[in-house]
Amino acid sequence: MVYQQKVQILNNRQIHGKYYQLCLKCENGFEKAMPGQFVMIRLTDNYSPMLRRPFSIHNVFQNENGDCCFELLYKVVGQGTLLLSECLENQWLDILGPIGNGFRIKESLSSALLISGGIGIAPMLFLAKFLLKNRIKCHLINGGRTEKDILCTERFQSKGIDVSIYTDDGSFGVQGFVTDDLETMIDSKVPDILYACGPQPMLAKVSEIATKKKVSCQISLESHMACGMGACLGCAVPSENGQKSYYHVCADGPVFSSDRVNIRTYLE
Repeated sequence: MVYQQKVQILNNRQIHGKYYQLCLKCENGFEKAMPGQFVMIRLTDNYSPMLRRPFSIHNVFQNENGDCCFELLYKVVGQGTLLLSECLENQWLDILGPIGNGFRIKESLSSALLISGGIGIAPMLFLAKFLLKNRIKCHLINGGRTEKDILCTERFQSKGIDVSIYTDDGSFGVQGFVTDDLETMIDSKVPDILYACGPQPMLAKVSEIATKKKVSCQISLESHMACGMGACLGCAVPSENGQKSYYHVCADGPVFSSDRVNIRTYLE
């Protein structure tokens, strides 16, 4: 069930550079939120920006007062996220959520390899918490253009999760892409499943490797969307298996099995 509600800002802090972490107190729905789901935020009552903005749920927790709270991790890239970064403690935001189909976690899983790039790290913390709660061993491969694009490493390591870091310029971790050593890691660790979120070229490569190695893989897609509920048809992605011509990221996703969507066609 999707709730429309006003939520109160507990804090909105700059992590570094253009990256921010927003913590909100909510009333309904988030105690049952699943990793991979998202919210749609109305940033102003004015006409600009007119549309809500989608944000992955980064974390859900109860505070010391027993209130249900959730966090969003975001990067300032345009007018909407700039307005969000200027919001202050105790302000209220109008949201829709939780929305979408999140990551699917089977009871039979014993190990998972999480792969993220840039702000694609956002849903991975919530996912990792779920996996650990179900006694599923995790390893995170995280990448970014530079050291400044590597986020939340300590939060994962504090939970006992091994983290491998890659940067395009070699300023932190290994120089290269998160997919450079993925085949070797799969061969050595033999994970039950891959979970990935990040830039679409990265997801295309992860999907290709998963198919080659015959490993189950779920990918979280990002897309511009107006409604968040499949009504506007603005976030269509080509299907791979022929059951449908297109899926919609908001209503059918944002998480898909990598063999259901034609991610390479989506890039063209």
